[in-house]
Amino acid sequence: MRAELESYYNLKIKEFENGANRQIVDTVHTKEETKRIRDELTALREKLSAHEIRIAQLLRDLEMTRRDKEVCERDWDERNHGLEGDVMRLRSEMEAMLKELQNIIDAKLGLEMEIAAYRRMLEGEESRTGLRLIVDSALEHKSSDSGLLGFVNQVLDNRTSVSEGGYSARTSFQKSAKGPVAIYETAPDGKYVALENTGRKEESLGQWSLTRNVDGKDVANYHFADSFVIRPGDKIKLWARGEKPPSASSLDLEINQLWGVGLHIETTLINPSGEPRATHTQKTTYG
Repeated sequence: MRAELESYYNLKIKEFENGANRQIVDTVHTKEETKRIRDELTALREKLSAHEIRIAQLLRDLEMTRRDKEVCERDWDERNHGLEGDVMRLRSEMEAMLKELQNIIDAKLGLEMEIAAYRRMLEGEESRTGLRLIVDSALEHKSSDSGLLGFVNQVLDNRTSVSEGGYSARTSFQKSAKGPVAIYETAPDGKYVALENTGRKEESLGQWSLTRNVDGKDVANYHFADSFVIRPGDKIKLWARGEKPPSASSLDLEINQLWGVGLHIETTLINPSGEPRATHTQKTTYG
């Protein structure tokens, strides 16, 4: 009986010793794991601190960049406003120069037409009363400041008296159309070209063009807007630049071109395919 008790207690003692040893091993392992975790936490805190310092530096750089951007935008706006003012000023000067140039061209065309008429009258009136009237007028205006243009204008204004010698101006018109839209009128002084829709439905002239040839020279080429339409029975005048009067119809338009004047004028309405759809011819002869 005693041997059994000793054996039993020895077994229990060994079990307790084994359990204590396991607890010691677990405790050591736990301490090592705790130390490792603490080391990793310390390393992570150091990295976090470094990242926080880096973020603060980046935020300062971002703020400086934003301020530089605002300064650059202000400088750009100031320069842009200055350039826009220069562009507007140069555009106004260019428009004024173009208008002056066009006026000179128109005056040149008118002068050439009047000189041609004057030359024909001189060639045919060498021994007639008409030449005497012209020469007398030339002598009276020789010392004036108006120059050749003013003299020729007065001679042409007095051409009724010259016609007594056998010469007068005669203007003829001829027009045709291959559709409902026609050129029904052109001003002899080149102020406008008028279109008419003789059909029963609305006609679109989008991408169409209206050309003008004066004495063999192309002086105008107007392109209609894509949305341009002319209703049945409407008559629309296209006034040259600066010629539209206040009393003009609300349908009339003022274009940024001049139609020009001359002895032989041909106005053509052309469709997008390049086909002439309407023409208007004006001829002035002296005889």
